[in-house]
Amino acid sequence: MNRIFKNTFTLFSAHIFGRLGSVVITLWLMPRFTESEFGGYFLAIALTNLIASLTELGIHNPLIREMTLNLGQTRHYLGNALLVRLVLSVVAYGIMIFSGVLLGYTSVIVTMIAYLGLAEIVNSIAQLYRCVFRAHEEMKYEAWTVVAERGVFCLVGGGAILLGYGIVNVCQVMLIASGINLILSIGFTRYRFTSLRFKPSRRIVVVLMQQALPFAVGNLFHLIYFRIDAIMLSKLSPDGLDANTWYGLAYTIVNAFTTLPGAFMMGAMFPVLSRAYEKKRNRLSDAYTFGVRWMVICGVPLAVGLAALSHEIIAMLPITYTPDTLEKIATALQWLSVSGGLIFLTTVVFTMLRAADKRRAFSVLMGTTALLNIGLNLVLIPRFNHVGAAIAMVISEVYLLVVGFGYISKRIVKLTEIRFIFKSIILSAAMGIGLVLLKGILSIWLLIPLAMVFYGIGIFVLGEFRTKFEFD
Repeated sequence: MNRIFKNTFTLFSAHIFGRLGSVVITLWLMPRFTESEFGGYFLAIALTNLIASLTELGIHNPLIREMTLNLGQTRHYLGNALLVRLVLSVVAYGIMIFSGVLLGYTSVIVTMIAYLGLAEIVNSIAQLYRCVFRAHEEMKYEAWTVVAERGVFCLVGGGAILLGYGIVNVCQVMLIASGINLILSIGFTRYRFTSLRFKPSRRIVVVLMQQALPFAVGNLFHLIYFRIDAIMLSKLSPDGLDANTWYGLAYTIVNAFTTLPGAFMMGAMFPVLSRAYEKKRNRLSDAYTFGVRWMVICGVPLAVGLAALSHEIIAMLPITYTPDTLEKIATALQWLSVSGGLIFLTTVVFTMLRAADKRRAFSVLMGTTALLNIGLNLVLIPRFNHVGAAIAMVISEVYLLVVGFGYISKRIVKLTEIRFIFKSIILSAAMGIGLVLLKGILSIWLLIPLAMVFYGIGIFVLGEFRTKFEFD
C-alpha cells in the first residue's frame, strides 16, 4: 500500500505541475489574443488530441499488463509495440492535416494543427516508454519526463509570449518540449530498465493486438466523448470559436485537478488490480474497494468546492474580459466541476474493466456513452451554447458511472463496504454550505484551506484515514 501511495504522489505531483503549467500558459495567452484566435488554439488541441488516439490503438494498458506479468520480456514487448505505433503515427498525422482542411478552418488553425499534431505523435511514442515505468512500478521516471516537458513548455513558451511571438510559435515550443520528453524517456528506459534491442515477433504483436483492438474502439469512443464537444462547439455555437474560449478555459481549470485519478488508478493501481485479477482473486474486492474509497473521498469534495466557488475563481484570474464573458466562463466551470468530480469515479470503471480484460464491455460502454454525448451536444449546444456542452458532459459521466459500476458489481467484483460514500457526501455537503455562506465574507484564499482542513479532519474523525487494506 505504501508503494501505491508513493507512486500516486509521484505521478500526481508531476502531472499537477504539468496541468498547472498549462493553466499558466493559458492565462498568459488570453490577454494577448482575441477570443476567436484563442478559441482556434483550443480547437486545434482538441482535434489533434482526438485523432492522435488512433496511434494508441488501445495498446497502452495491454502493454503494461503483459510487461507487468512478464518483466523479463520488457524490451521485446516495447520494441514490437513501437513498430505498430510508428505505422499508425504516419496515418494519424495525415488524417489530422486532412481534417483541418476538410472542415474549412483558417490557414492559421491548420498550421497550429500541423505543429500540435506532430507534438501529439512524439508524445504518443514517448508514452510507450512510460508504459515500461508503470509496469515496473517506478513512476518517478515518468514524473521526471513530465516535469521536464512541462517545464520547457512553460519557460520557453511563456518567454515567447512575453516577447510578443504569435500563437503558432507557442505550438512550435510545444513540439520542442515533446521532443525532450521522448529523448528522456528513451534514456531512462535504456539505462535503468532494459536495452533497446529486440526481436520482431509476430506472436507478441498478435497477443497485444488481440487485447488492444477491442479496447481501441472503446478508447476512441472515450476520446470522442471527451473531445468532440470542442469541435461541435466551433460549428454549432452561434458564437463560433469564441464559445471554444469560454468552454476551453473552464475545461483547462477542471482538467488540472483530474490528474489525481489518472495517477492513482491508471498509474499506481492498474498493475495491482491486474495482478489481483490474474493471481489473487480473493484479494481483488479489497483492492477494488480501496480504489473506490479514495476516489470518492477526493472527488466528491472537489466537485462541491469548485462548483461553490466557480465565480470567485474566475473573478480572481488575471484576465481582462468583460463581466458578461467572465459570467459565461464561470457558469461553464460550475457544470464542468461536477463532471470533474465524476471523472474520479469513472476512472475506476475504466481501470477495472481494463485490468480484468473486459474488452467487449469496455467498448460497448464507451460507444454508448459517446453516442449519448454527441446526441446531447447536438440538442444542447444550439440551445444553451457552451454551457450545453458542459451539461452534456455531466449527463454522459452520470450514465457512464451508473452503467459501469453496475456491470462491475454484477460480473467482476463487488465492494466490500459503502459507508465511506455516505460519509464523504455528508461532509462535502456541509463544506459546500459553509463555502456558500462565507464566500461573501472571507477571501477565497482563506476559504479554500479552511474547507480542506474541515473536510480532512472530518474524514479522519470518521475513521477513513485509519482504514487499511493489505492486498499486494
